[in-house]
Amino acid sequence: MSAHFAQSHRLARRAAACLAIAGALACSDDSPTADPNAQMALTLGDTVSGSGQVSELQKHRAAWLARRIDDYRFQLQISCFCGAEITRPVVIEVRGGEITKVEDLATGKPVADVSAYPTITKLFDVAIDKRSAGGHVSVAYDRTLGIPVRLEVGTVANDAGILYFLSNLVRL
Repeated sequence: MSAHFAQSHRLARRAAACLAIAGALACSDDSPTADPNAQMALTLGDTVSGSGQVSELQKHRAAWLARRIDDYRFQLQISCFCGAEITRPVVIEVRGGEITKVEDLATGKPVADVSAYPTITKLFDVAIDKRSAGGHVSVAYDRTLGIPVRLEVGTVANDAGILYFLSNLVRL
């Protein structure tokens, strides 16, 4: 078995496991529903495969923006042939559409350089830019919210891409 095939097979298994976890790990919202300022859990569950075409990505991006969710938190796992510090699972907090905090999920410590981490809108932008330039994009969307829960931009198996796994989205 070639090294690239083995790596691709491992990534496919990992992607399937992450999608299963993303679907199984629903955020709970223990706050009273009468409180208008309470955090709202946006449960990510069923996924639907996308084509990765520019028009589809643009449609989903527009739907995300129409929801006007500018304050939220989510977990992100990046898979790529890059440094270990970038591939550790993190929690990203977004306020006013901008990243305000990134924390290492395992330690709870803040990540110093947040420039490698995207907002959900930025995930769409990266995918649209790559696909517009003729590059590879593979995506699975949350069936309800239409946001990517698995997004491959470029081809990870060829050491020329990055894979994003998004889960546990909470509206703040």
